[in-house]
Amino acid sequence: MGNTLRMAGKVCSMVLVCIACSVPALAEAISSTVDKTTLLDEKQTPLGLYLTPSDAEAALSTDPGIVFLDVRDPDEVNLIGHPTSIDAIVPIAFFTYEFDAEKGGYKIVPNKDFISQAERVISREGIGKDGTIFVMCRSGGRSAMAAKALVQAGYTNVWNLVEGFEGDKDDQGVRSLNGWRNAGQPWIYKLTPEQAWISTHVGTSLDVD
Repeated sequence: MGNTLRMAGKVCSMVLVCIACSVPALAEAISSTVDKTTLLDEKQTPLGLYLTPSDAEAALSTDPGIVFLDVRDPDEVNLIGHPTSIDAIVPIAFFTYEFDAEKGGYKIVPNKDFISQAERVISREGIGKDGTIFVMCRSGGRSAMAAKALVQAGYTNVWNLVEGFEGDKDDQGVRSLNGWRNAGQPWIYKLTPEQAWISTHVGTSLDVD
């Protein structure tokens, strides 16, 4: 009986080892250093998942399956730059040429096709509704809007980069306090075809730097 039990134990151990070897290693848990109590309402999302640029870069370096969306206006990205690691630009809104005197800037209008455009990228990258998605804008407000839209569409693991690419304003109105670029994370101006948002409008291209 003792030999039989020992043999059964060895067989079970071997089965467990085979199972462990056949299952892919799970991605490391995402670590956030964001103090939720300090967030402005406009940066908050239904899931309450927030990241700094350093948090996001650390996660992206260990999990290639994360989908990283830049939700700024394509013109904005073209002029200001973007993280090298974004999968694609999918604008949550577009700037217009209509001036808003109260805000001292141009009005924006929502991208009514945001979800369908985002889902094309998400599908291309091979993740489902429970896959990890990072969203980023200039300073965390529009990306919160994008996160809310994705959650409403059924996505359950959407993280807002609350400092955005440029960061929050200092006392002089300069975006110098934080943000992806100010944190020294990798960024670039040039886009790849996969990263670029493709407009249905066809115009004349100017070859300028």
